Amino acid sequence: MTDDLESQPPSSPRSRILDAAAQAFAEHGFEGAGVDDIARRAGVNKAMLYYHVGDKAALYAAVTTDYLGQVKQAIESQLRRADTPVERLRAMQRGFLAVFEARPEFPRLMLREIASGGTHLPAEALAGMAGVMALTRTVVERGQSEGAFRAVDPLLTHLLVVGSALFIVNAQRLRPRLDDAGVLPEGVPNDFLAVADRVADIILYGIAAAPTGGHA
Repeated sequence: MTDDLESQPPSSPRSRILDAAAQAFAEHGFEGAGVDDIARRAGVNKAMLYYHVGDKAALYAAVTTDYLGQVKQAIESQLRRADTPVERLRAMQRGFLAVFEARPEFPRLMLREIASGGTHLPAEALAGMAGVMALTRTVVERGQSEGAFRAVDPLLTHLLVVGSALFIVNAQRLRPRLDDAGVLPEGVPNDFLAVADRVADIILYGIAAAPTGGHA
């Protein structure tokens, strides 16, 4: 895996190039983003861009694998502070939203990629996704073994966690218009950690009351 974005000094050419590439890919997708535009945004010439990272495919691979590395690190950091199965599932949601809030171009980019069937994701990025999925599987299976979770599919649980985080961050771009139109009810949180905990509550407990004498 390439060095993650945060490991590069903010003013380094490579960091500027990857930031510019991430913005361009988020706005235009792989096909629509141009190397000339990325170089212009980064304030470098194409020769320097190719020297520090490579062609457009290499740029895309670096951006996606670096972001997935950041997601994995954020989740692992949250998990180290979680002691119970419920706290660990909350930690998953918080880890995703922490990165997505800090780098909102990433969820935009990933929704484009998901919609296209992962056409341009390199093998390294797929391996990064698998590593993050493995964290969810561990959390779910450990919770089941401790008697805190019922038997559920770890992959579907993962899709619920990451899917809600992807949509929530992207939906924030619509929020100003919804606020102006007065269609949002009072009490809708704007803080991502509060949102993460509320979504985790729904994933953990659902919305239906347990039948009398039955199980949720």
